[in-house]
Amino acid sequence: MAKKVESVGVLDRISSISDPILCRILSFLPVKDAVRTSILSPRWRYLFASSMSILDFEECLQGVSKEKFNNFNHFVDRLLYIFPNQVSLECFRVDDEVCDVDSLRLYGWICATLWRGVKEIEIYFEKSPMLPTQLFTSHSLVTLKLRFWGDLNVPTKVCLPNLRTLHLKVFTPSNDSVFRLVSGCLALEDLLMVPGGSCLGKTAVNIHSPSLKRLVLDFHVLLTKFPNDIDYVVEINAPSLECFEYNDSVGDFYTLSSMKLLEEADILISRYQEDERNATRLLQAICNVQSLFLSIIEAGTVFRSRLDPVLLFPSLGFLDFCNEGDDWQGTWLVEFLHCLPHLKKLVLTFATPKRGLKSLPKTVPSCLLFELEEIEILRFEEDEHMFELVGFFLSHALVLKNLVINFAGKVGEEYQCRLSVKEKLLSLSMGSKTCEIVFCY
Repeated sequence: MAKKVESVGVLDRISSISDPILCRILSFLPVKDAVRTSILSPRWRYLFASSMSILDFEECLQGVSKEKFNNFNHFVDRLLYIFPNQVSLECFRVDDEVCDVDSLRLYGWICATLWRGVKEIEIYFEKSPMLPTQLFTSHSLVTLKLRFWGDLNVPTKVCLPNLRTLHLKVFTPSNDSVFRLVSGCLALEDLLMVPGGSCLGKTAVNIHSPSLKRLVLDFHVLLTKFPNDIDYVVEINAPSLECFEYNDSVGDFYTLSSMKLLEEADILISRYQEDERNATRLLQAICNVQSLFLSIIEAGTVFRSRLDPVLLFPSLGFLDFCNEGDDWQGTWLVEFLHCLPHLKKLVLTFATPKRGLKSLPKTVPSCLLFELEEIEILRFEEDEHMFELVGFFLSHALVLKNLVINFAGKVGEEYQCRLSVKEKLLSLSMGSKTCEIVFCY
């Protein structure tokens, strides 16, 4: 009897909780568990709908058999169309890899979520879905992420005044689609683009945004799918940019405004460049950067001529330089250091070089003499050319505090060989009296 009274007391206390608080509690439950509460009582029948702020198909369909996909699709239909006053979605994510949704049904779902003021939409489809024009004129959207193979069809009118994050993956841009879309995002801060389609003729990827702070351009999908059929012109006008990532120096590269506020850049060049001016333009565009990650992988001789003496990185304090493939850029790296007068830390990753420095520079970069305090070399291997480069650094780095050597391979491999490498490195002449060499395995 006492247990029954205690149980009734608990139910009374739950019943006394207001609907908004109950909905808040239900929002922390998985969707399937929240829906099950609808059978508790007439009051609970629609509370789960009011509690749902995120509709994520991957989460909802985890562990669900394909035979039940249609049941879930009907559930979403009822949720979005029958409970219009209860549902207030913040985020809508759909992926055709985990569900079976036709383009027409998706079209209706997108319209329904936009009508409810959804803030985040993520659509991942294998083929280009039919997108409603309302998607490009929403005042509620803050985040939009699209991934599909096919054309990106952007309507003539685009107005997304509150959109801050835009991710576009493996799409085929038309000549002005990107320009119209980005220009219509008045508050855009984060833009990621991964083009994935081959276009006839030269195609312009125009990015003009005064508010943009982070930009990622990745062309690796194009190189994989269409290695001999890429012809893009990239134009960037983003004066507020703080973070810039660029994968592959593809086509012609132009910058319409300098990136004066740039803090970090990550540049990867992974294919041979017939016109080295493209890569040079890229460096000129990011000359105000503070931290630079620069990778040259299987790119041939990217820089065949001497660097432009006007090229200068006055604010760069950190450089992470990775060079893999047959063509070793050690000589170019030393020349590049002349452009970095205030460099404090240098991180190097080299594949085993097939040739050393073409010739020792006649003049020593000023950053080596007066600024550079730490050098870290990753995947160090015993090679005369690497010793030559390290010896050059050690002998001229007058204020160097730390040289960190990370050996390639697993711990315990070639133990005796590494001991001889350590002895040889320790015997090198050092210009700095306070430098400490640290070995990592």
